Amino acid sequence: MLSLEEGARLISHIRSSMQRKIKGLPLKTSDEVLSRYRLGVFVTVEFLVRSNGWERREVRGSLGVVQPVKDLAHDSAKIAGKLVLQIPRFSEMELRRAVIEATLVDGLREASLESLTSLRWGIEGVYVPPNFVVLPQTMLERRILGDALPRYVMSNVGVPEKIYVFSTQIFYELRPEGQVIERELWRSRLIQQTLGLNRGA
Repeated sequence: MLSLEEGARLISHIRSSMQRKIKGLPLKTSDEVLSRYRLGVFVTVEFLVRSNGWERREVRGSLGVVQPVKDLAHDSAKIAGKLVLQIPRFSEMELRRAVIEATLVDGLREASLESLTSLRWGIEGVYVPPNFVVLPQTMLERRILGDALPRYVMSNVGVPEKIYVFSTQIFYELRPEGQVIERELWRSRLIQQTLGLNRGA
């Protein structure tokens, strides 16, 4: 989908859109690079929280679309602006303390409930119309891998009439306003341990 340079540009565009929304300025909804892409996109805002000597990420808000409305520059700016309004007391000072994550969505295709046990873990997500979405990072954080995923879907929406899977690409800041990397969740040891993928190694 995007190169690392383009991913960093997207994160900068999202952060700038949030700053403009907080200041009451019009959003910039075009970009010479990002406007070329038509992809679904989810924007997540997290705080780095220290507890007992450990640092963890705490989600403050997440919002997005599985299918593009217009183009990536337009959609990510609009979503960033809406997310600012959804996070209670979100200020410019809080934005400077926050890390931004963008999850790109592509390749939406119909699937079955049974097929969810064989997803490409850490890469693919799940969508049940009209508004139930499970991103790959959510699967890891909540440990809903393997047989646990279809049970999780049914516990939230019952037996769905239609279900879709999609591919993702995730970019995020290591520190607030810092270096942007591409998250490779499929490398997670948790996936290997949970699904027994490292047996016999």
